[in-house]
Amino acid sequence: MGILSNCKDPSLTVLKTKGYNVVQLPRVDLLPTQLLVSKGGRLQRLGELTSVFVPDQNAPPPPINPDRPGPNISGTQSADLDAGIGLNILGGVISALGGSTLGINFAYARASTIQFEFSSTLENSTELARIDMFLAGARVNPYARAVAQMLDEDKVYVVTSTLKSNKINVQAKDSKKQSIGIDLPVIQNAIGANVKVAANQASTAFVTFEGAVPLVFGFQAVQLVFDGGRYRTMKLVKAGDVSAEATAAKRPDDDKYVYVDLNASLR
Repeated sequence: MGILSNCKDPSLTVLKTKGYNVVQLPRVDLLPTQLLVSKGGRLQRLGELTSVFVPDQNAPPPPINPDRPGPNISGTQSADLDAGIGLNILGGVISALGGSTLGINFAYARASTIQFEFSSTLENSTELARIDMFLAGARVNPYARAVAQMLDEDKVYVVTSTLKSNKINVQAKDSKKQSIGIDLPVIQNAIGANVKVAANQASTAFVTFEGAVPLVFGFQAVQLVFDGGRYRTMKLVKAGDVSAEATAAKRPDDDKYVYVDLNASLR
C-alpha cells in the first residue's frame, strides 16, 4: 500500500472511501488507544493512554473491539510501483509476517513494477464516546511533563481503529506491462515455512503470501485538544489526511500531509 497520500493510487482511494488512512509498511504493533505525537511533520509513537493519563474510577480506559470482519477491499490493488520500491515494501511485509527475505529479489528479478492487494481484512476499534469519557475524567500523569506540553500544543493523536490482514496478494509485471510468473517452490523455499505461498489457479503471476499474524495496513485517529492541561475536545482526522510513511522524508511541497515513521517508532 506504499505511496504518498497525494498519489493517484486506487488502494489509497478505496481506503479513503472506507474512512481509513494508509500504513505504507504494514506492521503488527499499531493498535487502537495508542498515542501518537506530531513531531517535525511526522507522527511518532508516544505510548498507551494509561501510560500518560491517570484514569478516573468512573471512566475506565476504553476497551478494544477485537478482530471484527473489516470492509471488503478485495480486488483493489495499488498502482504499479517501481520494482525497487515494491520489493523493499514486500520484503518488509514478508519479514513482519515471519518469513525470510532471502531470494525475494532473485524471484522477481525480471519485474519492472509490482502491485499489492490485501484481502480477508479484520478491524480492531474502540468507541469514540468511550475515549471522550475517559479523557474527560482522567488527569495527565504529573510526571509526564513533556507530554503535558505536547497536549497543550495539540500535537497528540489517539488511534481509534486499525485495519489488518495476514494475506498480501502480489502481481509483478515486466517492462512491457506483461504479468510475470513466479517459481513458487523456489520462493517458498527462500522465505521459509512461516509464510505460505500460493498462486491464483489461472496464473502464477498473482501470488498470495500468507502469514500467521495479521499486519495493520490502515488506521483511523483523532487529534486531542487540550488547554492548560485539561482536556477540551477531540477532532476527527479526515481519511486521507494522514498516512503511515516508512522511510520517505518530508518534502517541502508536502505540508498538508502528516507522516507516521513506523520504522523509527512502531517497532
